[in-house]
Amino acid sequence: MKKFILICTLSAFPQFTALAAEQTLLNDISLDAAAVSHAGLAISTVTSGTVFPTLPVICQVMPDTTRLVHLHPAGSGKVLAVLVQPGTRVRQGQVLLRYQDHSLHLARLQDSQTQAALTAALAVQYDAAQAVQRAKQLVGQTISLAELRRRQDALAQANADVRIKQADADTLGHRFDEEFNSVSEQGARQGHNEISTLIAPVNGVVQSLDVSVAADISPAQDVMTLADLSSVWIVSDVSADQAARIQPGAQQSMDTPTGLVISRIDTVAAMASPLTGLVRLVSLAPNPTGSLVPGMVFNGTLSEKDGVTGMIIPAEAVQKIAGHSVVFVQKDITHYHPVVVDVAMDNGEQAVIHNGLKEGEHVVGHGSFSLRSILELAGMDAD
Repeated sequence: MKKFILICTLSAFPQFTALAAEQTLLNDISLDAAAVSHAGLAISTVTSGTVFPTLPVICQVMPDTTRLVHLHPAGSGKVLAVLVQPGTRVRQGQVLLRYQDHSLHLARLQDSQTQAALTAALAVQYDAAQAVQRAKQLVGQTISLAELRRRQDALAQANADVRIKQADADTLGHRFDEEFNSVSEQGARQGHNEISTLIAPVNGVVQSLDVSVAADISPAQDVMTLADLSSVWIVSDVSADQAARIQPGAQQSMDTPTGLVISRIDTVAAMASPLTGLVRLVSLAPNPTGSLVPGMVFNGTLSEKDGVTGMIIPAEAVQKIAGHSVVFVQKDITHYHPVVVDVAMDNGEQAVIHNGLKEGEHVVGHGSFSLRSILELAGMDAD
C-alpha cells in the first residue's frame, strides 16, 4: 500500500508544480545584489531584425586550388639538393631545390655562337654601308650606276642578316630572362656555373614533393607543389533538399579550437556527386595565421535563405515553464519580470519573438535558468 501511494504522489507532483508555476508567472522575481552576482546574469537588449534558420554541417578545410603553384624546372638536368620536404612552410624567394642544368649549358653555348654571328653580321653591315657611301661619291666617275645598285643590294642583304641574328640573340635573351630566371627559378647567364635553383614564388606550404637527389628532371615534370594558405576553401557536402535551402552569400560558421571562423558561401554545386548523392558547398575563408590546415574537419552551421523577422534575443533567454515560453525582462538591477512570449523561430543561438517583447527592453540571457528555478520553487511553495 505504501508503494502505491508513493507512485501516485510522484506522478501527480509535476502537475501541481506546473499549475502553481502558471499562477506565479505574473509575479516579479526580486534578488539582492549578492544573489544577482551569484546567478551570473547576463543582460541583452531586445533588437528587431531577421534571423535565419541554421543547418548543422561537417566542414572540411581544403587548399584553394586557384592558389596552388606547380613547380617545373626550366631545363633538363640532375638534382643536386632538395632543401624542403612535404609540410615545410616556405617564404617567397626561399631556395627549394638545386640541379645541374644541362639545358642552361647548351643555351650558353648557343648564346655565344649567336653573339659571335651577330658581331660578324654587324661587321659585314658596316663594310657594306661604307662601300655604298664611297660608291655614291664616285658614281659617274670611277664607279658605275650598276655598281652602286649592286652595293646597295649587298647592304640591304647585310641589314636583313643583322635583323635575323639580332632576333636570334633576343630570343635567347628572353629565355635567360624569363625561363632560366623567373619568379620560380634562378640561373646565371654568364660564367661556367651550370647550376639552376628553384625558388618559392609565394609564401606557402610544400604540399607535395616528387623528386629526390640524383634524379633526372625535365621541364615537363611537376617536381613539387606549393599551396598558398593565406586563404583556404571550407567545403561542406549536404543533401539535395538541404542545398535547395542554401544560396550563395549565405553565412557559414565553423567552430575551431582557435575560435569561430566565419565565411560566406561562394558556390553551390549545380549537380550532386554521382558517388555520394551530396551537393558540395564551397566558401573562401581568410587564413592569415595558417591555423587552418588542409584536411582538418570541424563542426559548422550554415544559414538558410528563408529568414524570420521579429524581436531578436539570445536563444538561452527563453525558458519553458508550465508549457509556456517565458523570458525574464529586467525592470531594474534587482527585479525581473517573467513574460510569456511567442517564439517564431529558434536556431540555437538566437530566437525570434513575435509577441511579448518590445525593442529596447532588456532581458536575461545567460542565467535565465536560475530565474526559472526560483520561479518554480516559488510555485512549489505556493502549492
